[in-house]
Amino acid sequence: MNQPRRHIPSNIPSRCELPFWRGSIEEEDPVHCIYCGAGMDDYYDLDLWDVAFEDFAAFHEVMIRDPYFNGPPFGHPHVVLGGDIVERKVCLHICPACGWWIAEDRAVLPAMHWQHWAVTLASAPVLEELALNDIGAPLQQVRRYLMQKFEARASMHPRLFELTVASVFGDLGYLAHATGYSNDGGVDVILEDGSGARIGVQVKRRREAVEVEQVRAFLGALVLGGYTRGVYVSASRFSRGAHKAARRSTQAVMPIELVDAGRFFDMLGYAQLRHRPRPEDCNITRAKPLTFHGHDCCHLNAL
Repeated sequence: MNQPRRHIPSNIPSRCELPFWRGSIEEEDPVHCIYCGAGMDDYYDLDLWDVAFEDFAAFHEVMIRDPYFNGPPFGHPHVVLGGDIVERKVCLHICPACGWWIAEDRAVLPAMHWQHWAVTLASAPVLEELALNDIGAPLQQVRRYLMQKFEARASMHPRLFELTVASVFGDLGYLAHATGYSNDGGVDVILEDGSGARIGVQVKRRREAVEVEQVRAFLGALVLGGYTRGVYVSASRFSRGAHKAARRSTQAVMPIELVDAGRFFDMLGYAQLRHRPRPEDCNITRAKPLTFHGHDCCHLNAL
C-alpha cells in the first residue's frame, strides 16, 4: 500500500473544473489535476461520505436566490424542488502523479413542474507542508509533494534530492543506489541497466546554472571510477558551455547526458505512474467527515 497522502481535508472550495452533466458518465469530459495537470483516475460509488438531499437543496436555493440568477423567480414551480433525487453520481477523482484528489457528489433533482436541476457538491484537500530539510522524509511523499510544488526543490536538503533522484531512476528500470554523502568521488548515484554497464550520476541541487568546469570535473570522476557513461542532474539549468562540454565528451570520451529541472520534472511524473494512489490512501474517513461545497448548479431543460 502507498504511504498516506500528505493532503488533509479542507474547508476551502476547490478551483478544479468538474464535468458538466452529459446524460451518461462515459460522455463526460475527464478531470485534470489543478496542480500537475495529469488526467485523474476515477473511483465511483465509494462508501466514504454521506451527502443528503438537504445538502443539495441548500446550495440550489443559494443559487436560485442569487440576484444574477437568469431564470424564474424564487418560488416558481420550475425552481421549487420536488424533494427527491432521480440520478446520482458519486466519484473520487485521484491524481496518479501527485496524489491530489477531489470528491464529487452530483444529484439530479426534479422541480415541481417540468424542470430538472443538476447540482454538484465537491470536497478537496489542501497540501500539507513537508519538511524537505529532513533527509528521513518518506521518498514517495517527497516525490508527490514535488509534483505539486516543484519550486520547493530549491529548499530541499541536498542529500534528500540525491535520494529522490535515485528513487526516480529506480522506477525507470535501473538498479539504482545512492553513494555515501561525503567522499563519493564526484558520483552521487550509481545506475546499472541490466547489461553490466555502470552509469555514474551527479546530482546538483542549486539555483545557479551548472558551468563547463563542473561538467569537466564530472567527466574526470567518471573516467577514474571506470563508468561507461554519465548523467548530470541539475535542479536548475546548464550553461551553453556545459552543453558544449557534454557534447564533446560524448563524441570523444564517453556519453554524458544532461538533465535539467524541466526534464527531471517530466521523468518524475512518468515514474509516479508506477505508484498510483488508491482511495484507501487518501486519508478520507467517516470519523472526520468531508466538508462539501457547492460547485455547480444548472437546469437540464430549457426554461
